[in-house]
Amino acid sequence: MAIAASARTQGHQQQHLAAAETEASEPNPVHGLIRIMRGRWKHTIGKAMLFGPVLAAAGYMSGVRLYESQAILRVFPQESNILYATGDGSVLKTFDSFVKAETTYVASPPVMLRAAHSLATDNPGPAGSISVSDLSGSIEIKRSDSLIVLKTKSRLAEFAQSKLDAVVAAYLELKTEAETARSEVRLSELRAREEELALRLTRLRVTQLEVGGEFGRNAITKAHIEKLAKIDGLAARKSEVAATIAALEARTGGASADTSDEEIMRATLLDRAMADLNFERAKLMSELAGLQAGYNGQSNMRFQLKEEALLDEIAVIETALADRREQIKVLGQTGALTNASAEGNDTSITEIRSLFSKVESQLESARLEARDLNRRRIELDQVEHDINEAQDLLAETRRALEVIRLESGRSLPGYAVLMSPASMPADPVSDSRKMLAASGFAGGVGLALVMSLILGFKDGRLRFAESLLPVEHRLPVLQVSPAGDTDRHAADLLRNELQLHPLRKPRLVGKAPVIAVTRAGSGPTIELARALAESYARAGMSTLIIEADIAETSQSASANRWRSFLSGDFADIDVVKGEAGVWELPDGPKNNLNDTTISAPMVREAIGVLARSVDIVMVSAGSLNDRLSSQFVLSASDVGVLAMVPSDPKDLVFAQIDRLDGLPRHGGVAVMRNALPGDPWLAVRT
Repeated sequence: MAIAASARTQGHQQQHLAAAETEASEPNPVHGLIRIMRGRWKHTIGKAMLFGPVLAAAGYMSGVRLYESQAILRVFPQESNILYATGDGSVLKTFDSFVKAETTYVASPPVMLRAAHSLATDNPGPAGSISVSDLSGSIEIKRSDSLIVLKTKSRLAEFAQSKLDAVVAAYLELKTEAETARSEVRLSELRAREEELALRLTRLRVTQLEVGGEFGRNAITKAHIEKLAKIDGLAARKSEVAATIAALEARTGGASADTSDEEIMRATLLDRAMADLNFERAKLMSELAGLQAGYNGQSNMRFQLKEEALLDEIAVIETALADRREQIKVLGQTGALTNASAEGNDTSITEIRSLFSKVESQLESARLEARDLNRRRIELDQVEHDINEAQDLLAETRRALEVIRLESGRSLPGYAVLMSPASMPADPVSDSRKMLAASGFAGGVGLALVMSLILGFKDGRLRFAESLLPVEHRLPVLQVSPAGDTDRHAADLLRNELQLHPLRKPRLVGKAPVIAVTRAGSGPTIELARALAESYARAGMSTLIIEADIAETSQSASANRWRSFLSGDFADIDVVKGEAGVWELPDGPKNNLNDTTISAPMVREAIGVLARSVDIVMVSAGSLNDRLSSQFVLSASDVGVLAMVPSDPKDLVFAQIDRLDGLPRHGGVAVMRNALPGDPWLAVRT
């Protein structure tokens, strides 16, 4: 039976060794977190129930309900059917660019600045000191074809509507002001041009009066034509007189001239002049016919003036022709040069020369007058042309002024109107209170979990027996029990496990096994040692209990017995049987032996002597970390029992592994008492 139990124990240890190696080779972080949280779930749930509602209430109070308002601006084209035109792509692109520009202008700083001022004036409470950047960031502006859609959100439905109303009003006002300013600039320029043209027209008319004097353009033209006809007549007469003088001077001895031949000569010259005048008349008649054909059925002042001028010129030529005919008629009746008959006295050459000088003087004067009339006519023509041009420009300027006054907005490809004013939202578009409350509750639960994890990472307590899994091959955990140190049932179970614990080498016959109970941290070990001793006593074995924890602060009667025994105060070894059948050392005199004055040979010799008189020696060695003599007791014992509780520091337990494994002859074992309910080894090692 003992061999089978030993085999089972060895197989159990091998399984735990394999599990420890597997866990060491393949660490699982989730498993580590779950291990840290073992035994902390109740505290974590309590913290979560505290933090969760608090943070949920804070989130609910910090959450807001947002109301969304929307306004729509529509941009219309100036040209009809521009949106549906397919022939002129440039027009569509121009209108599309205009809509994009208007969308950008709605979000521009000038519009937002005026809207912010308007909000601060009309709504000082909700708006407060809202900045341009905040207002611009809170309004979403999108373009959809020819629509400009504005959206905004606010905690107050009225304020959301007020923001959009302020932005739309600021945009339309700035558009109107810009259009008015642009119209004013154009109007001012056109008004200046109108005044300049009117002044120019006035000056031209003054010049026209100065040049024309009391005569009009037609009168001057008529006078010029008559003067030309007179010049032609005088030139012809001058030629005739010159020819007569030349003929008279060519005659020898003649002091007078026969006027009969001269009359025939002058009649011939007059006939030639009439031919020239007839040719000129025919040319003017042709021009008049062409002018009338070009302006057939039309009424124009310039046509009437030209027609009258041509008619006047034709009338003057006809008068000249009539005069020539009369002169020819007179020549046929009487003498043309001297107005004498053929039977009268001969004309003197001196008189003829005097007549020549007179005709020459008249011709020169007529030419000067004709030149002056021609200059005045040319100047009047130019002035009239300038007047007509100035009148046309003035009329065009006035028409442009009327167009600007009546259609000031036609200069742009389109115009924007408010299609849908800002709406008053009735229901919130989003409510973050519930979401923030849920997030706050989740944050509270997460905070509680994080706090538990942080405490778990920082907690240096042993807490669970499975923490010794990496070193269980050196310090097996024989028992994990929620019972205390004095529990009898737990002591019986531990006794059985100790009896089945494998030995490293055979025990000497006739010598009782020595079991030393110790702790890694601070605390007494006498209660667990006594309960285990009583269990061995109930099993029918004589058991000696020794309290070897003899620190300066420990002055119990049981500890004093061990001092007396180590000091040699007993002459004979005479153990006494105490309560529950456990043997103890007899009482001795008071002794001042303390923990620092004990040596290892003293302990080994004393325990070796006592082991020959009983079946089991149970030694309470005290704290292995605080007592120097505990190591001497372990070195003199067969098995070291490390008594643990969940509150023991983990680093102290792991620091004593080497001593528990090396000092006792058969190594050490671990016992977990007062185990936490979450310890996973409670089910298999109780």
